[in-house]
Amino acid sequence: MVGPNSSALQDWEPSSSPSAHCSFAGVTCDQDSRVVSLNVSFRPLFGTIPPEIGLLNNLMANLKSLKVLNISGNGFQDYFPGQIVVGMTELEVLDAFNNNFTGPLPVEIVSLKNLKHLSFGGNYFSGEIPESYSEIQSLEYLGLNGIGLNGTAPVFLSLLKNLREMYIGYFNTYTGGIPPEFGTLSKLRVLDMASCNISGEIPASLSQLKLFGALFLQMNKLTGHIHPELSGLISLKQLDLSLNCLTGEVPESFSALKNLTLVQLFKNNLRGHFPLWGNNFTGELPENLGRNRKLLLLDVTSNQIEGKIPPDLCKGGRLKSLILMQNLFSGPIPEELGACESLTKFRAMKNQLNGTIPAGIFNLPLLKMIELDHNLLSGEIPENLSISDSLNQLKVPYNNIAGKIPPSIGNLTNLNVLSLQNNRFNGELPEEMFNLKVISLINVSSNNISGEIPTSISGCISLTTVDFSRNSLTGEIPKAISQLRDLSILNLSRNQLTSPIPTDMQDMMSLTTLDLSYNNLNGEVPSGGHFPAFDEASFAGNPNLCLPRNVTCLPSIYSAQHSHASSFG
Repeated sequence: MVGPNSSALQDWEPSSSPSAHCSFAGVTCDQDSRVVSLNVSFRPLFGTIPPEIGLLNNLMANLKSLKVLNISGNGFQDYFPGQIVVGMTELEVLDAFNNNFTGPLPVEIVSLKNLKHLSFGGNYFSGEIPESYSEIQSLEYLGLNGIGLNGTAPVFLSLLKNLREMYIGYFNTYTGGIPPEFGTLSKLRVLDMASCNISGEIPASLSQLKLFGALFLQMNKLTGHIHPELSGLISLKQLDLSLNCLTGEVPESFSALKNLTLVQLFKNNLRGHFPLWGNNFTGELPENLGRNRKLLLLDVTSNQIEGKIPPDLCKGGRLKSLILMQNLFSGPIPEELGACESLTKFRAMKNQLNGTIPAGIFNLPLLKMIELDHNLLSGEIPENLSISDSLNQLKVPYNNIAGKIPPSIGNLTNLNVLSLQNNRFNGELPEEMFNLKVISLINVSSNNISGEIPTSISGCISLTTVDFSRNSLTGEIPKAISQLRDLSILNLSRNQLTSPIPTDMQDMMSLTTLDLSYNNLNGEVPSGGHFPAFDEASFAGNPNLCLPRNVTCLPSIYSAQHSHASSFG
C-alpha cells in the first residue's frame, strides 16, 4: 500500500490543530472544518483502502458531511469496504472507477439516500447487480461498465426514475435482452449496454425517451428489425448498433433525426439505404468508401461534410444515385465517376467543387440528372455529346464554365431542363438546341452569348420557361417565338435586341411573365392578350418603345406616318 509516506499523500500527517486536515491533499472542508469532499483520484494509491484515512479528524465512516468521495484512477484492490460509507449520509458522489476491486458489489451503498453519482466501472467485481440498487432513488448517474458482472439483464434499474446516464455494458455478461421497461426512464440521456451479450430486439418502448442523446448497443447479439418508432428519439446524437445481427432496412423515418453526429451500423445484415440527409454531420467521407463494390446509393444532403469526393464510389459498377448537395465538398469531381455506367442521378450542388467536369459524365448511358450548380467548376461542356434518351435535367448554373454551348446538345433528345445561367459561356445559341421537343425550361442568362435568337426556337414546342437575359444577343425577337403556345415565362432583358415586338406575341395566351427591359426595341407594344397586364418595368430601358398608355409618344408616331404619306403625294 502506498499511503501517507509516499509523495501521493505526503502531507497527511497527525496534527494537534483541529482544522489541520482541511489542508491535506484532496481534502475540502466547509466553513466549520467539516470534510465535504475527499478527492484522491489518480495519485496513485495502491493496496486496500488505507486505514490512514482515519488520520482525518473523524474516522472516515463518520464523515457525516462528506458529499464527494473520489478514489478513481488508483490501484486499490480486494473487496470494496462498503461499511466505510454507511455513515456518510450526505454523500452525493461515490467514484471508484478504474481500480482493482474484486468480489461482489457493495450493498451498503443502498443506505445513501442522497447519492446521485455512482461509478464502479473499470474494476474486477463479480456476481450480479444487487436488486437493492433500485432503492437508490436519488441516483442520476450509474457506471457499472467493464467489471465482469453477470446474471439477467437488470430490469429493476427501470425503477430509478431520476437516472440520466446508465453505463452497464462492456465485459459484463447478461442473459436476455434490453428490458422494455427502460423506456419509462423519462430523464435518461445515455444508455450504454455495448458488448454485454444481450440478445433479442431493440425495444420500441425506447422511443419514449425524448431526452435520449446517446445509445450504444454495439457488439451484442441483437436481432430483428430496427423499429420505425425509434425515429421518435428527437434528441439522439450518437447511435451505435454495429456488430450485431440486425436485419431489414433502416427506417426512412430516421431522416427526421436532425441531431445525429455519429452513426455506426456496420457488421449487421441490414439492407436498403440509410437516410443520412438533413443532419449536421461533419468531417470527411472515408477515402475507401465504395471499395467493397456494393455501394448502390449515397445521400448526404444538407450536412457539413468536407474534403474530396472519394474516387471509388462506383468501384463495383453498381452505384445508381449519388447525392452530395449542400455540403462543403471541395476539389475536383473524380474522373472515375465519368465511367460509372450504372449512375442515374448525380446531384452535388451548393458545394465548393472545382476543376473540370469529367467529360464521361455527360455520356453515361443511364444518367437522368446532372445537378452541379453553385460550385467553382470551370472548363467547358464537351463538344461531342453522345445521343442520349436518358438525360432529362442538365443543371450547371453559378459556376465558371466557359466555351460555346456545343451543337451536340441537340443529341440529348429527352432533355427537359437546361440550366446554364451565371457562367462564362460565349458564342451563339446553337440551332440544334432548338430541336429538343420535350424541353420545358432553357436558362442561359448572365453569360456572354451573342448573335441572334434562332427562328428554330419554335421547334421547342414544350417550352414553358425561357431566360436569355443578361447576354449580348442582337437582332429581332423572332416572330416564331409566338408559336410557343405553352410558354408562360419569357425573359430577354438586358441584351441588344432591336426592332418592334412581334404583334403575334399578343396571341400567346399562356404568357404570364414577360421581361424585355433594357434592349433597343422600338415601335408600339402590342395591346392585345396579356400585354395590358404587364407592368411597365417589363419594357423599361427601351427609349424608342411606345407603351399603350404612354400618350407622349403618339405625336411622333403620327408625324412619322404623315411624313411617310406625303412622300407619295
